[in-house]
Amino acid sequence: MTRWIAVVPLLALVATPAAAQPAAKLTAEQTQLFETKVRPVLAEKCFSCHGEKKQSAGLRLDTAAGVKQGADDGAVIVPGDPAKSRLIKSVKREGDYAMPPKDALRPEQVADLTDWVRMGAPFPAEQAVVKGADPTKHWAFQPVKPQAPPATRRPTTHPIDAFVVSKLETKGLTPSAPADRRTLLRRAYYDLIGLPPTADEIAAFEKDQTPGAFEAVIDHLLASPHYGERWGRHWLDVARYADTKGYVFQEEKAFPFAYTYRDYVIRSINEDKPFDRFVVEQLAADRLPLGEDKSALAAMGFLTLGRRFLNNTHDIIDDRIDVVTRGLMGLSVACARCHDHKYDPIPAKDYYSLYGVFASSVEPKQLPLLSEKRSPEQQAFDRELAKKEADIEAEKVRRFEAAVAKLRAADALADYLRAGLDARGKSPEQVQAFARERDLNGFVLGRWRPYLTEQLKAGNPVLTPLAALHALPEAEFAAKSAAALDGLKVKAHPAVTAALTAAKPKTFREAATAVGKAIAQGKDDAALAGVTGKGGPLDIAVADADKLFNRVDRDALVAARRKVDAFQASSPNAPQRAHVLVDGNVQEPVVFLRGNPGNRGPAVPRQMVAVAATNRQPFKQGSGRLELANAIASPDNPLTARVFVNRVWAGHFGHGLVRTPSDFGVRSDPPTHPELLDWLAHRFVTDGWSPKRLHKLIMLSATYQQASASPDALFRADPENKLLARQNRRRLDFESLRDSLLVGSGKLDRTVYGRPVDLFKAPFPTRRSVYGLIDRLNPPGTLRVFDAANPDQHSPQRFLTTVPQQALFLMNSPFVREQAVALATRPEMTSAGTPDAKVTALYRLALGRAPTPAELALGREFVADAATGRWEQYAQVLLLSNEFAFVD
Repeated sequence: MTRWIAVVPLLALVATPAAAQPAAKLTAEQTQLFETKVRPVLAEKCFSCHGEKKQSAGLRLDTAAGVKQGADDGAVIVPGDPAKSRLIKSVKREGDYAMPPKDALRPEQVADLTDWVRMGAPFPAEQAVVKGADPTKHWAFQPVKPQAPPATRRPTTHPIDAFVVSKLETKGLTPSAPADRRTLLRRAYYDLIGLPPTADEIAAFEKDQTPGAFEAVIDHLLASPHYGERWGRHWLDVARYADTKGYVFQEEKAFPFAYTYRDYVIRSINEDKPFDRFVVEQLAADRLPLGEDKSALAAMGFLTLGRRFLNNTHDIIDDRIDVVTRGLMGLSVACARCHDHKYDPIPAKDYYSLYGVFASSVEPKQLPLLSEKRSPEQQAFDRELAKKEADIEAEKVRRFEAAVAKLRAADALADYLRAGLDARGKSPEQVQAFARERDLNGFVLGRWRPYLTEQLKAGNPVLTPLAALHALPEAEFAAKSAAALDGLKVKAHPAVTAALTAAKPKTFREAATAVGKAIAQGKDDAALAGVTGKGGPLDIAVADADKLFNRVDRDALVAARRKVDAFQASSPNAPQRAHVLVDGNVQEPVVFLRGNPGNRGPAVPRQMVAVAATNRQPFKQGSGRLELANAIASPDNPLTARVFVNRVWAGHFGHGLVRTPSDFGVRSDPPTHPELLDWLAHRFVTDGWSPKRLHKLIMLSATYQQASASPDALFRADPENKLLARQNRRRLDFESLRDSLLVGSGKLDRTVYGRPVDLFKAPFPTRRSVYGLIDRLNPPGTLRVFDAANPDQHSPQRFLTTVPQQALFLMNSPFVREQAVALATRPEMTSAGTPDAKVTALYRLALGRAPTPAELALGREFVADAATGRWEQYAQVLLLSNEFAFVD
């Protein structure tokens, strides 16, 4: 077996340890977490006691050195180990000191600090740019200008090649030789549709030596519906797409119609929708004249399908600002949430200008339909849904009526009468605190207080006697109560007089109880019934029912609502709807000082971020989302086109011309070929923002068509391939790897669009991986092992690793085993008459080629043993090979 492994090396054998990261060079993910989540918490909660002016216990948390040094009695953070870090124990209220002492952190803030420590507690350096430099002069903030391809000594026929060869010539280097035709075709297939070509397709391309053969392949692949699936998955990483909300409390965790956004993305890419229109629809489709076709509304999942942060409005808006600015413009605007951006020219005022846009936008309770047309099955679904909704409403009304009935009972009336009189003169905030102290409903008490004030001024005969008794000191109540009642200017209601006479109250509490009973029993008396009837404090609308419910009521209704939401999310007959935003009440934003909503600073207009704006004006149309979308998609915006063409370039080469694809700020890596980046961006816009034309433009270049192998001298001169003197060998991402396994087994379901499926639950679905269910709260470990995007936040790029766990999955996964068995029993295998024919068929199906003589001999030797399952083992070994899992 050793000889066999030598011929077909396993993924596990090429795994190499990750290179140690230089301490001063943080990843984009580390910087983003610190600037958007950690620094704001430290600034708001910690710096007052552990900052520049004061260091309680010798601890300073506003500098990297301070964090590393710790407190007087030692370190407070053990990088990489939250469980041993005293800082984490303190904020969890588990250590010797609870921090902050008075105002505990929210659970999500504790989780962010825990993630930060687990990540190694990275702390970005404060000084990141040359002192005195003007960040507004940074290359990415300058207008995109047309660039002329440079002259080269080596002949070039494609503009991209001119830019690349020119730079190589300055280093005394030359490009690599062209890739062989099998490698080139396989590369094109995986790049554009994420699936391998068949052996017959490879043979046909190898045979076709006409000049336009490769261009015809590109056109064919761009016309495939699988092109949208492949590049749609790339965009879903940018959009932090998921089918669930993450951790939420007492609500259905699924987004019932998230898949309509995924399908919108795939469909738009297949249609070659101009990218500027693609952007505008995702931010403001609700503001566009769509006519009868409302399908574009699904685009707004870009904004709405992020994490829900326990429904914390400020964090939800921050997430939306982040996905818009980093995803579309490569700007980390969210870093300005609690202070001016540390490095880029983005003041906190610009952050809150965008905050105002999204604070003025709301999610409607009823999601809009994408089509008014209904099939019979959908009509039946509508009827069932209407019945379920009516049942919930009826249950809500029943519980509401029961809650109001309890408030009209004698004991409740007595409690609220006493509390309402006690609360006179208190502020609304004090009334709410007062209600909590007495275990009363704050909303109801808030209605009693003004009602009592109004009625006592009017001399209400039911309430005035009780108010007179309330004014008596408790120690003198028994002695002076009769005189107080006799001295009333208003004649007491007979029922109240009778109740007090019968009760002979010795305390005000007893008096309130007696009056409460009189009111509760006086349903047939207009004056008594008026206290609890129309116009009274208990004349509460059903719309305010939620404000009356206790935990039992809320839990029961939430459980019923979750069942209805689950019914919509799971029913194949549910008419498609869109998760959208619509304009609500326009909010004029102010800066939250240090990111604290309770510490309001200067007012700011809703407008575009200054550094990317031309002719900047405050937004005037509703929330301003459409104006924001048009500003981002403007050809004059210096960032949008650059960022997108860089993402496309990375999809074809493994790395962008700018290797920090979502950070084009002053701390980003500079473009390796700045003139080429601008030429591509300008060409992209003048080509009508067409992604398909951009793909074709890149793939027809000799730069793209180079071999990945190169002379040793060239590799030593440019080990990171920043000069593009060769192609980059890349491991298949998880989606392409899984889909290729299904292609090999002959079981791939090529149906396009539809509801998500659980990829990891047997019986294993055979749909493409892009349709797999993405659960934020319980992501499968396999996705992490294969470097899939984290749906909790915008993902700039996949960091492809090669680790032993990947090989272990391929060797032990029941899914992989299932595909190996299916591959070994395909008709091409069962119809082969000899072992040699079967080995040949297996190679063609798995790797798209015939075996070499040595491989054929080795295969014949391996299967000569008649042991059961030899062919299945043979098939799995080929599926485990580097040749299967890598693209050159």
